Amino acid sequence: MTGGMSSVEANAAAGTAMAVFFSLANGVGRLVWGTLSDRFGRKLSIIVMAASQGVLMFAFIPMAGFEYSLYLAAALIGFNFGGNFALFPAITADRFGNTAVGANYPWVFLAYGVGGILFPILGGWLGDMGNFPLAFAICGAACVIGAIAAFLVFPPHHDEAEHRFTFKRFLHNAHIFEDESATV
Repeated sequence: MTGGMSSVEANAAAGTAMAVFFSLANGVGRLVWGTLSDRFGRKLSIIVMAASQGVLMFAFIPMAGFEYSLYLAAALIGFNFGGNFALFPAITADRFGNTAVGANYPWVFLAYGVGGILFPILGGWLGDMGNFPLAFAICGAACVIGAIAAFLVFPPHHDEAEHRFTFKRFLHNAHIFEDESATV
């Protein structure tokens, strides 16, 4: 090395910078997505957030090869990711009432936790195989599927809103296999 940083130091600096951009944008995203959801509604905000996150995951594949676009992509993904923590508790309270948040939000956060465990394992496995692009494509597809699911799920009926979560109630509220004469 004749000056500047070694390759190892440069990679460490790039990783640190990416983490900083992601984290700062994550904090800003919480504030912005919360404000947007107050203005345009929780459901629309979640649909837009999940769909745009899917697009960003697909865009990350070519962007990751260049230093500055990597930072930009990390910041944009972090911005959207921050919205999860503003929107999901709020829509849970809106849909099920403040008295039922404690019974219902753990199910929402459990889904987040399962994804937070499975997708990094999948990403690491694909990365070990040298196929990080496939990992981001799978995550992008999952985000788009999440946006579609958010579009399909409707608020519970008033008399159902304060009941505990069940898979049958989820299908009923998604209007999947719904029998109008049955009560849930």
